[in-house]
Amino acid sequence: MKKLLLLLLCVPLIGLGQTWETTFGGTSDDLGVSVQQTTDGGYVIAGSTVIPTDSYGNGISDIYLIKTDGNGNVTAEFTIPMPSTNRKLEKVVDILGRDINPEKNKPFIEIYNDGTVEKKIIIE
Repeated sequence: MKKLLLLLLCVPLIGLGQTWETTFGGTSDDLGVSVQQTTDGGYVIAGSTVIPTDSYGNGISDIYLIKTDGNGNVTAEFTIPMPSTNRKLEKVVDILGRDINPEKNKPFIEIYNDGTVEKKIIIE
């Protein structure tokens, strides 16, 4: 499980007391960027988490989202992977796996050297 390092304080608008404090802990490479209160009294927290890809700790950042309830309990977590900028397109295939040149209005799949795939269609 990826973790996001973020200290979230909830301070009521009336009064000066702190109602709760939660740390969504991870490594120093993870970062909380934005916190927004939702209509149900909870919070949505957006940030990024780094997945190391080499022995020096260099990696790619994924977008990481956390939804909490009003007490700071996590109710949902989402990781949105971001593709590597160093990847190269190896081949383009149709839905049956045959090599093709992409055509308008026909679905195709791009296969990259890092093992990722993207399903696409060019709409005319």
